[in-house]
Amino acid sequence: MANKIAVTACDNELIVIAFQTGASFELCRILSGNKNSVTVTINITAGPYQGTIVLDGVNQPLNLAVPQTLAPGTYSIQLLGLNWGDVTQFSGTVNSTPFDLPVKQADPGLTFSLPPISITV
Repeated sequence: MANKIAVTACDNELIVIAFQTGASFELCRILSGNKNSVTVTINITAGPYQGTIVLDGVNQPLNLAVPQTLAPGTYSIQLLGLNWGDVTQFSGTVNSTPFDLPVKQADPGLTFSLPPISITV
């Protein structure tokens, strides 16, 4: 089964982690700010894990699709959103499950986290 994480807003840093009993894998780290647009799709397929993908949209918009691989199995996807100061915002979907933190003023630090979302690779 193909799995897709689509991110449509990220202010300032979204960390995407897949974990299962005994192991975790940082799939992607999206950096953004300065009111730059974000349209990122992470396509997860079966294969050996290749490491973290870092996407830097701090000074330019991000509009791309990136492949990521995990060994076959069931994983929990954890999303962690960090604010560096001023406003924060995160939105998108994990497969068909939406996530959304509308634009809001927030102190620096962790401003966004959801309960884990299960996927099968």
